[in-house]
Amino acid sequence: MSGFVKRKRALNINGTRLSVHTGQSIISLGNPSLDHVFGGGFPIGSIIGIGEDKHGNYARVLSKYFLAEGIVNKHPLVVAIMDEDATQLINKLPTPLEESKTADNNSTMPEPETMRIAFRYNQLTPVDSEQKPATSLGHYFDLTKTMSPDMLLAHDVTCWNGGELETNAPEFGSFNNPHYASLLSCIRSKAGEQQFNAASDESSKNVLRICLNSMGSPLWYGKQFSEDFLRFMVLLKAIVRNTLSVCLITVPLHLFNHLDDVYLSKKVRNMFDFSFDLEAFAGQMEEQANPAFKEYHGLLNITKITPFNSLASYHPKTRDLAFKLKRSKFVIEKLHLPPDIADEDGASKSQVPAMSCASVGGKSKLDF
Repeated sequence: MSGFVKRKRALNINGTRLSVHTGQSIISLGNPSLDHVFGGGFPIGSIIGIGEDKHGNYARVLSKYFLAEGIVNKHPLVVAIMDEDATQLINKLPTPLEESKTADNNSTMPEPETMRIAFRYNQLTPVDSEQKPATSLGHYFDLTKTMSPDMLLAHDVTCWNGGELETNAPEFGSFNNPHYASLLSCIRSKAGEQQFNAASDESSKNVLRICLNSMGSPLWYGKQFSEDFLRFMVLLKAIVRNTLSVCLITVPLHLFNHLDDVYLSKKVRNMFDFSFDLEAFAGQMEEQANPAFKEYHGLLNITKITPFNSLASYHPKTRDLAFKLKRSKFVIEKLHLPPDIADEDGASKSQVPAMSCASVGGKSKLDF
């Protein structure tokens, strides 16, 4: 039996390509730094889970990147949120940068020839801790500017705010909270279109981007919340797996620690294909006072990377990652600790214990 396996052809869809690590068709989340951390992109048919920070501000920024990337690539969108009107989130999407401006931003590092001092280091490459891919799949966006209303009106966007409850949905009787059945009915009706069918014509195929914001927030609470949420995730995963869809879901996992089911956070993470938590420093006095974290706004903790339709999963080069929200972009960098921190009098705070000889025969030191 031959050991050669024919590699499948990439989908001819705008904004997709084959992964160099797994051979799966992947898309960009809208942030090249985040794509690089997870191997260049996320496979079609996967669910990406984000553990929100306590205020949910940084997770909301990543949701905007995900939706803005879909509009640039003409991917239909499904946006579901109960905390606010979904159209308000759509109207605040960032505008893409031009390729010329992107090239200028990436070439801001000084050339080695300009280093007049310490000429011995001219042959070394400049140190840049930002996670950047060699070949970017996604686009760069400017958070200070929003997309034009004409571009948004011309796009296929389905918004769900939990207003209408469809009692005719097949899952209506299986949930104690009818909002889960209504949302699943909305996603199923959109994902069931012919353009998201993998067996459809190549020219008519497209990718559906599903963005669920703050799933599991107090607005979703009710009787048997844990059972309803896990059942919803199982049915959602079945829909995403069998269609040309990618789902981004943000969950306030820190609130689950106060519920009766102490293992709910682990159960929810098991339903994700890729997941990471955003641990913000805002409101944490110890992290804010620590000089090692003064350049960052929080830590990015990778919690799960699934071997999606492959034998082995992708392993990032480092898991010591931090993020910062600049004026116009969200950046993920490798966490670098500063050198030895000294007190005002010049003495080091961390004293290294001196080596000494063990006591021999009841004596505290050896005679030479």
